Amino acid sequence: MRSKIRILLAGLFAAAGMTAAAASPVENHYTTIPLELLKTEGTLIFSDCPEYADNPGILYEGTVKKGKGRVYYYHVNQTGSPARLVVYAKSRKKQDLIITRTVKGDESRDYISTGATLSFREVVKPKEKPTTLELAKNERTILFEDNPGGIDPDMLVSGMVEIETEKPVTLGTAILPDGSQEDLQKSLDTALRLPADSHEMRGTFAGDLYLENKKPWDFQKGPAEIVVGKSISFRTGRDEMSRGKRENTGDYGIVYHISFHTKGNGKYRLYVNPQGGVYMGTFRIGHNEKVPMIFRTDTVKRGKWFGNGTDQDYMEAGTWEMGRDLYFRFIPAGAAYLPLRFLMVPVEE
Repeated sequence: MRSKIRILLAGLFAAAGMTAAAASPVENHYTTIPLELLKTEGTLIFSDCPEYADNPGILYEGTVKKGKGRVYYYHVNQTGSPARLVVYAKSRKKQDLIITRTVKGDESRDYISTGATLSFREVVKPKEKPTTLELAKNERTILFEDNPGGIDPDMLVSGMVEIETEKPVTLGTAILPDGSQEDLQKSLDTALRLPADSHEMRGTFAGDLYLENKKPWDFQKGPAEIVVGKSISFRTGRDEMSRGKRENTGDYGIVYHISFHTKGNGKYRLYVNPQGGVYMGTFRIGHNEKVPMIFRTDTVKRGKWFGNGTDQDYMEAGTWEMGRDLYFRFIPAGAAYLPLRFLMVPVEE
């Protein structure tokens, strides 16, 4: 797996170097492809509020009624002391819970780097062997801890935990004082719910979005673009703690599955172009969604952030065949900004 990634990244660097001297594809005229939502799947428990946690307590908790669930957390320790962040589960009845995957970014005071490392690992981390835990009735059971060694003050942590359940289960995140495992469990048992901050970026949302262009794009009409952050509205959901409606502005923690249908003969080049600011993320892209290529925007510019202060940055992301579907899979990277454009340009023969 690692050798394949190195080969893909080497090809990406070479492609970026070859296009540097060419005219920028950003300046082309594009037709925006409308996307339609086919379906949603699973449940996202999105915990990003209070983003700057200045007191120990429950940051957010929500309900997965049945099936697949994902907790996505993004918090800064501002308690003034070392702290611990845990993801936990609670059930009204004794039941089994399956943990299918855990992944986290590097903690840092450079928030964009944390989002970039989480985005990359989420894409490339090998499939894990599921773990089954037995939940006791009405007790908070720790599923995952970001850093058992303790999180220093002012450090950001971000990660996700994915589960499967046959019965309703409450999933939550909590920031707790540092201490022994026994102290940690006692703190979790007695932790109180924290109020939302002014950003109100927490809630329960759909976990996966499946999108497509109903009408295949004919490249005889010229270049086309898909604009993430404008093609569809951000997901709305509910804050189960504050009992209010919420918008996940940025769709953080939500998996995008985009199928781009085309027709015609020949090939086209794909470019990634940030329009909202910094975007340091990783994508799976390919004709076959089971064997995609991997592209990273955080490797394009050495020492600089992709999209920092300009909407002219771009990255080449492969050459593809007209008449075949192209599949995109990604989660919008943390501390990154939308909209983001995928630009499709026919290759002149």
